[in-house]
Amino acid sequence: MTVSSLGYIGLVSQDVGQWASFAVEIIGLMPVNGDQPDGRALFRIDNHPYRLSVESGDRDGLLTVGWEFANESEFAAAIVRLEAAGAKVTPGDKQGAAQRYVTQYAASVDPAGNPFEIFYGRTDCVDDFVSPVGVSHFITGDMGMGHLVVPAPNMDETRAFYQQTLGLADSDDLRLPPPAEGAPDQRILFLHADNPRHHSLGLYNFPVPTGIIHMIFEMPEIDDVGLCLDRVNAAGLPLLGTLGRHCNDQMLSFYVFGPGGIGVEIGCGGLQVDWQNFTPTVSTVGDVWGHVYTPVV
Repeated sequence: MTVSSLGYIGLVSQDVGQWASFAVEIIGLMPVNGDQPDGRALFRIDNHPYRLSVESGDRDGLLTVGWEFANESEFAAAIVRLEAAGAKVTPGDKQGAAQRYVTQYAASVDPAGNPFEIFYGRTDCVDDFVSPVGVSHFITGDMGMGHLVVPAPNMDETRAFYQQTLGLADSDDLRLPPPAEGAPDQRILFLHADNPRHHSLGLYNFPVPTGIIHMIFEMPEIDDVGLCLDRVNAAGLPLLGTLGRHCNDQMLSFYVFGPGGIGVEIGCGGLQVDWQNFTPTVSTVGDVWGHVYTPVV
């Protein structure tokens, strides 16, 4: 029993309007029109009612991560495992479930302090996604929203937590030179869910102020990525990482700083894996080419 996919990401922002402009005009997400009862701005990338939510607050950063389970029994089993591991689990109420467009959910926090939710039964799905900037679609479906990378200085403890309670499994253990003189080596653990996407979660061994290293929006073609990069450059937005291709998941992508300094990866061509015929890898090189990064630590 394991997580099926990354269902949604919730952010908090000091400027929701700026996030709305960035999400719609730069990335090409579809806004959910109409005021939400809880004041959030919601954005779609497929038939789901939303994949990204942004609510107003006094900081910029990660608010929650929604991990989807296939059905009620797997959801209930995950709660049992979380409680057995000593995690505090807060059951969701009917109002919260309605706001998330899910049948049932619960909230918790991982050992590194990263907030997350688990849920099953996404409701109100409709097939009318239209990108305002002409992206034909995003790579989602059974593979979920995409992936995100969160800080986890206590990496081994946090990795064991996700494996033992949510059922995620290793994809790659990437070790890189330190980001600054005198600092420890960088390490990113990549974990996959029960779908072919190379990884749905990454754990990074340094803290960041926003609580999120980056999240990805995967597009179908390289031209979609290039056109998005043109929009980023035309808007004068700072890059977190230049165009390049990763070694482990083969994603061709670039990274941009979204509002509030939140990292967003825009890519295409990500590896899809048959997990029955896969051995987790250990890497010391992150990129085939490109991806010159701006330090975030």
